[in-house]
Amino acid sequence: MTAPTLSAADDDLYRELQRHFDRMPVPFPTSRSGAELRILRQLYTPDDARVALCLSTIPETAAVVCRRYRRARAASGAGPDYDRRSCTAALDSMAARGLLQRIEVGRRVLYGKTVFVVGFYEAQVNRLTPELQRDVETYAAEAFGAALHAGRTPQLRTVPINESIPFERFVGRYDDIRAFVRNAEGPFAVMNCICQQGKDLLNEPCRQTDHREHCLTIGSAARALVARGDARFISRDEMLAFLDRADREGLVVQPQNTQAPLFICCCCGCCCGVLSTARTLPRPAEFFATNYVAAVEAEACHACGACADRCQMDAITFPDGPARIAAERCIGCGLCVTTCPTQAVVLQAKLTTRVPPQDTGRLYTKMYVDRFGVTGLAAAIGKRIVGLRS
Repeated sequence: MTAPTLSAADDDLYRELQRHFDRMPVPFPTSRSGAELRILRQLYTPDDARVALCLSTIPETAAVVCRRYRRARAASGAGPDYDRRSCTAALDSMAARGLLQRIEVGRRVLYGKTVFVVGFYEAQVNRLTPELQRDVETYAAEAFGAALHAGRTPQLRTVPINESIPFERFVGRYDDIRAFVRNAEGPFAVMNCICQQGKDLLNEPCRQTDHREHCLTIGSAARALVARGDARFISRDEMLAFLDRADREGLVVQPQNTQAPLFICCCCGCCCGVLSTARTLPRPAEFFATNYVAAVEAEACHACGACADRCQMDAITFPDGPARIAAERCIGCGLCVTTCPTQAVVLQAKLTTRVPPQDTGRLYTKMYVDRFGVTGLAAAIGKRIVGLRS
């Protein structure tokens, strides 16, 4: 089965939606083949697309979105006869399919557009199709991968995977992911990894692990994903056990790039789009938010190669005996440290510390300013004040 063919009329609608999503903190650029339009066509019906075009980056009530949608219908000649109940039902239906944000704040429910990654692509977990996965991989290769790594503030950061790592200098509590889990209020949940599901659909199964439950969520994100049927609740101890398993299986721990992350990804280099794209770059370390780099004590190294087998960035070589770390490729995950039989590999703190934003709102604000500047942020806020989408 091939991806659906775009009609000329629908092409304009989905191109407008692509531009709408590209005005967010995470880019959604055009590609050579139009893969981004095929992705949107598979996920959003024309009616979904028209509703999504009335959403703003900053979530709003259904009443605000519905007024904007009625005005858009009237301007297009379709008429304003679309009541609030029908509009709210459409918003809730799209939220159930992961096509927009639905946030409960006290007694209010707010709706906003969502980014491609981490966003409406990951929301297709357990309902992904081979056609969609092929288009996503084409899109990543042609346009999205380069655009994602071009930003100064990434969505994810990399933290050391094991608490037994002998840090030379402690940088920040936000780098101790186990301490965060032990102190977090919860609830905790786990869901399948969509990257590995996609590879399975293309008959390219993960070479790192046979397990598929790797995506960990916390707090409001855990509640929302369980309510949508995409995740299941787990205990705090189970959450810590998943991190232990990630260490054993050689998975890179990548929490959301905040001091209070809502999700923690445990990623392999063969399936994860972020890691696999970065590995093709000459200096991948420049595109990761990490405070550590691996180093080798040459006298203790037996050149057994265990560390190189675990490295997801091809940062370790053995040119003349002891292991050598290419700092420009090392993302500070610590997988090489936990597997070294002679403890010859250690993590060292970088001289310049990267302090993550405090929460999700501040993260996306920083990413938005990186893309569009302070003036662009002010314009987006101003549009919301006067009732326009942003």
